[in-house]
Amino acid sequence: KNLFATGTGYGNQSSIFLSQVGNSTLEWETVAQFNVGVDFGVFNRRLRGSVDYYNKKTTDLFQPSPVSAINSVTFLNANVGDLTNKGVDLAIGWDVLRSSEPDGFNLTLNGVLNFNETRVNNIPTDNGETFNGDGYTGRRNGGIFNEYFLLRYAGVNPSSGNLLFRTASGELTENPDADTDRVWLGKNLIPDWQGSFGFNMDFKGFFLTTQFNFVTGVDRLDVDLAQSQDPDVIGVYRSSRDLLDVWTPENPRADIPSYDAFNRASFTSDRYLREADYLRLRFLQLGYNFPQRFIEKTGFSRLRVFGNAENLFTWTKWRGFDAEAQNNTSRLYPTPRIMSIGVELGF
Repeated sequence: KNLFATGTGYGNQSSIFLSQVGNSTLEWETVAQFNVGVDFGVFNRRLRGSVDYYNKKTTDLFQPSPVSAINSVTFLNANVGDLTNKGVDLAIGWDVLRSSEPDGFNLTLNGVLNFNETRVNNIPTDNGETFNGDGYTGRRNGGIFNEYFLLRYAGVNPSSGNLLFRTASGELTENPDADTDRVWLGKNLIPDWQGSFGFNMDFKGFFLTTQFNFVTGVDRLDVDLAQSQDPDVIGVYRSSRDLLDVWTPENPRADIPSYDAFNRASFTSDRYLREADYLRLRFLQLGYNFPQRFIEKTGFSRLRVFGNAENLFTWTKWRGFDAEAQNNTSRLYPTPRIMSIGVELGF
């Protein structure tokens, strides 16, 4: 339906204006999906797992469709285009050591892996492209979902301290045209590969469990890094020591442009587009199950003590607060590191 908003209009007068044009033809997306998989267990089920392949096609995709600005808006939500998701899921478990004794040594390795590929097609525009309202992502026929469409940053000009960019044809310039020099980068926020792995181990009542999570193929705009390197907001946000390596005539090979560079830029460029792959020790548990002979006169049937650590370590090139966050918004609360101890009693 049509929606209206209030604000300042002609002559700085308070006004009510159209903010969303209704579309009475909207309908549900249509999904067709093919799945095939195999479950297996061999060597007396010491090695077990599953492999699944999926191919999912969504038609009448719900997404913004460009319309003439004469309507007071430039995008209209509509059923346009197709989206294909296909990939492979793998789960595996392997009992490396399986003791026949109750208190013997047992070791099991486990892992989960997913590969996913997205493709967008049948976008009903003259050039087969459409753009999101954020100003830096969009979709094109044959491209990935919500692909970055940005200027390409080329460093600091050592002779002037201004930022350098590449034109659409690859030439260096300090004055790129955001309308004609932005290009599709083949990158987005959606992981190519993701999964987890770990092991379970126990021996004479002691037990140890781990889980590592990983993600690859994710690219994000590091808004937090951009703000920490922005000399215009010193005193508002925490500033990075990177600002000490600013361009001056005496320091022409600096990574930070001159404080008075005329083209210190926004997110229309990939200057702060960063790889957000990570490996994280998501969970670690160490504990001890007391033998029955220690608790048989206590009235308890089970006594277990343990300590947990969540998000203990993260290995990543990402410099912002949290590589795991799946959007480009700044000042998000990072995933907390949690340490806990516990006692489990059974009656």
